[in-house]
Amino acid sequence: MASSSLDTSWCETELATEVVGRSIRYYPRIDSTNEQALRLAEAGAAEGTVVVADTQTAGRGRRGRRWLDEPGQALLFSVLLRPACEQSQVPILSLGAAAACAESLTSSYSIPVVTKWPNDLLIADRKVGGILLEERGGAVVVGVGLNVNGRPEVLQAQVGAPLTTLEKHYGTPLRREEVLVGILEKIDVIYQQFQSGGLAEVVGRYRRFESVLGRNVYVHLGQEVICGTARAVNDCGALVLDTADGEREITAGEVELVAGSE
Repeated sequence: MASSSLDTSWCETELATEVVGRSIRYYPRIDSTNEQALRLAEAGAAEGTVVVADTQTAGRGRRGRRWLDEPGQALLFSVLLRPACEQSQVPILSLGAAAACAESLTSSYSIPVVTKWPNDLLIADRKVGGILLEERGGAVVVGVGLNVNGRPEVLQAQVGAPLTTLEKHYGTPLRREEVLVGILEKIDVIYQQFQSGGLAEVVGRYRRFESVLGRNVYVHLGQEVICGTARAVNDCGALVLDTADGEREITAGEVELVAGSE
């Protein structure tokens, strides 16, 4: 499939938001949309600025991992926010962005996208996207990487993990501009809810798509591995596990499904 550049002027015309997308900065090729959004934040860019690229040379995921993309086929963007909240509440924005993606994709394309705490987007237990939240100097950047079109086997061979694309499940290539506008509009609505103090409501929106609840999981916390059943995502955004030693709240970690867990 031939790649094409994103038409961000069309996105700006179609976008109906209050904050998110006030300015869209497009780059055919960039090191990292998150890094560029952080640079723009330091330079005084307005809240709601969106950085979008066709490909990244140094895209990153959680825990220092590298994020790979098939040029011109993925949706790679970051949103600059300046939330008025306590530091402990900031991670809920990551859950909100994941909920926005899942809500938009399920409602607009009937693609069964679910979340895996804390930041993965899955279809049938295969990763289709992820969220990376970073902070610097009071600014919060929420980055989204989404495998929209292309061949999942191209990236899977490099990543060594089960991946998929929206196109594979939709049956035909999607217009990335339409996917972007739909997600940004959802992020905007959820961000307004967050800023108005509706943090529990934001987490509630996320909960509707969480795929690990009721399943047995391993949670990797550095060198420690906790085994338990994922019981809930509480109103603070923490994952609640039932373990052999009792209930435990996890605020950060890497979740791995136990093989055969349903």
